[in-house]
Amino acid sequence: MSPYIGYGTTQDVHVRARVLLRRSGAPRDRPGSAVLAGLAHYLSVEIPGEQVSIEVAGKVRCATAGPEGYVEATFDVPDLDPGWHQVTFGITSEPGYSTQGRLLVIDPGAHLGVVSDIDDTIIHTGLTRVVEAIRTSLFVHEHDRLEIPGASELYRALVAGADGRAQFFYVSTGAWNLHSVIERFLAKHRFPEGPVLMTDWGPSGAWLFREASVIVKTRVITELFKEHPDFRWVLIGDSGQDDPEAYAAVARAYPERVHAVYIRDVPPKSPLRTERVRQLAAELIDVGVTMHLVPDTAVAAADAHALGLINAESVERVHRAVEAGCQPDVM
Repeated sequence: MSPYIGYGTTQDVHVRARVLLRRSGAPRDRPGSAVLAGLAHYLSVEIPGEQVSIEVAGKVRCATAGPEGYVEATFDVPDLDPGWHQVTFGITSEPGYSTQGRLLVIDPGAHLGVVSDIDDTIIHTGLTRVVEAIRTSLFVHEHDRLEIPGASELYRALVAGADGRAQFFYVSTGAWNLHSVIERFLAKHRFPEGPVLMTDWGPSGAWLFREASVIVKTRVITELFKEHPDFRWVLIGDSGQDDPEAYAAVARAYPERVHAVYIRDVPPKSPLRTERVRQLAAELIDVGVTMHLVPDTAVAAADAHALGLINAESVERVHRAVEAGCQPDVM
């Protein structure tokens, strides 16, 4: 059983997991262990049809794993306090088996939400460069993957600027198979904790490989906006894939809810792609939303300070982190 981070409000919460065949990890120092570990994440074997029990705060729901092994449930928990809680998953066919997941109840006093992409926004992946993306995914061990310079400092500053109550949601079209890898990366680099929302890869009745990323991200972020109607939002992504298009679609629908959009300009610098992002930014000006195409995190931090989202000391910390971490093959 692979549990994912659940989340919700003081009224109801959503939990999710996937039933998979167990596998043992390859030792890190074994020759080729990075390749074996990278492939293992994608070569999981799901078990459909399993009956699963899910317990949250003494309440139990039963669910059946779907065709791809996914299990989902919604709980009405009006007495659950804000913060982190435990979720216990059991499998009916394996008496005595259980595994623990985590659930975040969003603080009703929070008023700032941050949506962040993952690949090439907080973690260096190189998705716009196919050879580099393959190398990073299969030949670089997860412990050795690089943070985008200054990203964790900026994110922690956004939390501090909202009296510790800014809520982060990490939204990616990466495969759910990598959920645990992303969780460990966030913890290692001291990013604010938050739900990691990913997608299913592989053939289905609707698409051959995966659903289009613009559609996925627009839908997921729109649901977050609806679930948290009192939040104003900062949307952070990169120019490499479809973040500008997805964020622009959400900003057009909810212009009064968006503080700012920050798009990191990733290599290779394509004039056509840059022009497309600038066109989207110009369109958003008409609805009162600013989309910034930024070369690095320090520029985003300076603008966030101008908006009153972070303080001057935080800007300096981000700037120092960017200066220390920038390398020619990263930025």
